[in-house]
Amino acid sequence: MLMAMALPHHLSAQKDLQISKVFDLYGKKKGVTMVELSGEMLGDYNLSLFKSIVINNDPTAGDFIRKCLDKDQEGAKKVKQVISSGNLSTIILQLPHKGRLNRLILYNATSSGYKLTLVYLESHDDVDDILNLLLKKK
Repeated sequence: MLMAMALPHHLSAQKDLQISKVFDLYGKKKGVTMVELSGEMLGDYNLSLFKSIVINNDPTAGDFIRKCLDKDQEGAKKVKQVISSGNLSTIILQLPHKGRLNRLILYNATSSGYKLTLVYLESHDDVDDILNLLLKKK
């Protein structure tokens, strides 16, 4: 029990979201790339958790992700949304705080639906600072 209490809070912060099912269901499938970073690996970016998944050539995954996003956007602020040919192609959601953590979901699908990208971020920084880091032009 003490070990469970000692686990970092961020390891469970995403579990209340529907998108956690995407990572669980597709994370180890062939043709999928999943990355999870936390702690010191993210120190220079002021993020406490970065989790992403890229799914190639799986139309059912796109449908599943969009259903999860529909649930997760309840109570969230849409920072950006793009609909292409009637389908969600890009969305950035600012989720309600979890403790002192700011949380974001980013989703993008190529126009052909061939490549799907889902990213979940947590940070103690202000959401505008996180978005500036992510969206700044090089």
